[in-house]
Amino acid sequence: MSTEAVERRLYNALWWAKVQSAGPLEVDPDTPAVAGLTRAAAPDGSAVWLVPTLPSGAGHGVLDELDAPPVAVEQPNETARILAICVACCWTDRSAPAWPGSRGTLAQIRSVYAGMRGRPEQSSDLTLIIGSLRRLHATHWLLWDDKAGEVRLGPRVITWTAADLSTLRDLCRHLPEPPPPVLSTQAVAEPVSETALPDATARSADEEEADD
Repeated sequence: MSTEAVERRLYNALWWAKVQSAGPLEVDPDTPAVAGLTRAAAPDGSAVWLVPTLPSGAGHGVLDELDAPPVAVEQPNETARILAICVACCWTDRSAPAWPGSRGTLAQIRSVYAGMRGRPEQSSDLTLIIGSLRRLHATHWLLWDDKAGEVRLGPRVITWTAADLSTLRDLCRHLPEPPPPVLSTQAVAEPVSETALPDATARSADEEEADD
């Protein structure tokens, strides 16, 4: 085996060890590709995520070894419900890939959650929702911003197959429609340069000449 091949195998092994220890990793876009790790580019291009490409039908042993459980195991039903709601809120263009999707808000999640329950929101709902969001963030299914109350789909959704996405599209059709998001940061209109404004003095002179 050539020296180059040995170095490549060591490089791949190092990154796999890191993924096994920490789960999907956010790295610089210039980081060379790693065999078996899918690259998920951040929406602004500032980073990429390295996500394990799991073999079809991988059992719980393989998933646990990669720190990649199918869904966070604490309160699995509630957590899976919140993940489905976030998919509905963040995957707005369902003809496109799920990653990176768009930002959703806690207000949207609470609205859809109450609609799924078929009752007004209760005081305990928010505790359940926040707990599920944090678990899904810890396992990289979601990117949850506690401070802003905003969420994106996490890098692990890039591993969803065409069959998975088809199932999720059908699921989203049966969920209550989320209200429009009100994000913490909205695009600010570009200020108009003073040089682009009509010159009042020049306009007055032109008008006087026209009167003459």
